[in-house]
Parts: sequence; structure tokens; C-alpha cells
Amino acid sequence: MAVSLTIGRSILTKKNGEKQLQRVRIKYTKDNPFIGHLDVVRLWERAIRRTEVPILYSEGFNPRQKISFGPPLPLGFTSECELLDLLLKENYSLGNLEEELNKSLPMGFKIISAKNVPLHFPSLSKSIKMTTYRCRVSEDISAIIKEILRKEKIIVNRQSKQIDIRPFIKDITQSDSFVFITAQCDEKGALKGQEIKDLFGDIESLSFRRTKFHF
Repeated sequence: MAVSLTIGRSILTKKNGEKQLQRVRIKYTKDNPFIGHLDVVRLWERAIRRTEVPILYSEGFNPRQKISFGPPLPLGFTSECELLDLLLKENYSLGNLEEELNKSLPMGFKIISAKNVPLHFPSLSKSIKMTTYRCRVSEDISAIIKEILRKEKIIVNRQSKQIDIRPFIKDITQSDSFVFITAQCDEKGALKGQEIKDLFGDIESLSFRRTKFHF
């Protein structure tokens, strides 16, 4: 008897006696702000190839590793909570996986946790609803924050379109020298990195770090 397992849009079939598929969710830090998302994807593919992690490959003329990434991190931002899912063709020790990949990853990337996720769970892109960013400031900007949140619309230009990004901004708070921005981050829309920076006008030397995903 064959059992069909749905992973995102693809359906995998497992027959009795074959090795179990394993879905692993990895949480990792990204401390290099100048590596874009496509380079991050290639970086992980290379890192996995240098290990014995039994990654599953797609079928066809150009097989690709079965990796599913969370929402891209804006260029210029760092993160302590990036997420990706790996689909493995057989059961593999999470401890060995974490150790091997951390040795293979370049400086600025480090796995901080790896856990098994049920195969039937929704993908990261369908699960994540919001994200929180943190930035350090050297002054009280509560007046700027109140002005942002007071606005009913914030219109920006994206290519040839004008977009109201105010609905994407869910909350902004300041605690001592840190400002926290919680924003929509799902299939319906998200703030771009420069749009987040532009919210605060002429304040210089703002460095942004993603700290949390909200499911």
C-alpha cells in the first residue's frame, strides 16, 4: 500500500518498508547584512552539499534540493530568527545535522535550533503572518512613532504603482534605546527594507535586526 504525503504543492509517495521522510525546521542567525536572499539560497545549497545530510531532491532535468525558506530578509538587515525547512529522504539525527551544517556554513551564519516538523504542516510562507524588527536609537523618538501610527495612509512608489503601506504596519514601540517595529509579512504583502528605514526620516545610523516571526 502507498501513502501520499503533501508537501506544499508537491505530493510524495512512501511505500511500506521504505525510509520515512523527515521535515526539519532550522532557525538560524544572519549577521552579515550585505548578503541578499538569492545568495543566501545558494549559500545554503552549497553548505548542504558539503555534508552528509540526506536532503531530498526534486525530480526532472535540473534536480533541486527540497528547501523552503521563510520571508526574505531585507538587504542591509541582520537577523536572529531566520527560518527554513529541509525535507530529508530518511531519518537523520538533528544533533548531527546541526553540527555538520554549522561547520559548513560561512561566518555570519549559525544554526541556533533544529526541530522536526510534521509533514502535513503548512509551509513557512503560509504560516508566518507578521515579523518584528529591532533598531537601536540614541534619542527619544516617541513623537515620530506617534506621527507614523497616527497616519491613515502612507503612500510609497513601487515601480510604476503607488502602494499604501500603512496597513502593513501593525505596531511600533520604543523601550529605552530600542525601537520595535511589528509589520505584516505574509503572502498578501510586506514592507520593504527601505520603506522601513524611510519611516524614521533623517535619523542616521539606524541598524535593523529581525527578532521574531509571528505565526
